[in-house]
Order: sequence, then C-alpha cells, then structure tokens
Amino acid sequence: MSLDEIIQQHTKALPQALQAEVFDFVLFLEHKQANNLLISDQLQRKEQLKKALDNAVELRIFEDIDGVAWQNEQRQDRILVTSNYTDCSNVY
Repeated sequence: MSLDEIIQQHTKALPQALQAEVFDFVLFLEHKQANNLLISDQLQRKEQLKKALDNAVELRIFEDIDGVAWQNEQRQDRILVTSNYTDCSNVY
C-alpha cells in the first residue's frame, strides 16, 4: 500500500471536521513549499546577478564612465515637484 493510500485510509476514518483540518494542513504545506521554491528562485537570481556584476567589474566596462556625471545626466530629464506644487523652474 502506498503512502497516499495509507493517508487516505486514515483520513476517511476521521470525522468530517477533522478531515477539514487535514485538508487545511495540506494547503498550508503546499503554500509553504511554494514559498520555499520562490525564495530559492530569488536566491538563485541574486547569485546570477552578483556573478554578472562581478564579471562586469573584471571586464572594466565601467572604467570610462564618470558616475557623478552619469547620475546628473539621468536626473536632467526629471521635473522636481515640491510639496506645495509651486514653480520649480529655479531648482536647477
């Protein structure tokens, strides 16, 4: 007899209220397993990203980029909004 058949046999012998508890516990275990897989996938993606960034550093692809100048260039297109929504044309 397989494990799932043994579990079914024992579950059938329980009152319906306890069968509902068994079902609830099975759903909990499924949810827990899905979360563990998600966490594992996230850790794997983080490791891949770390390897890619380490590789970029080794290749020195950022060597000719001035980080401050790049950041200022990225911010040029943004409009700054103050809390009272006044004219911000003098912010730059």
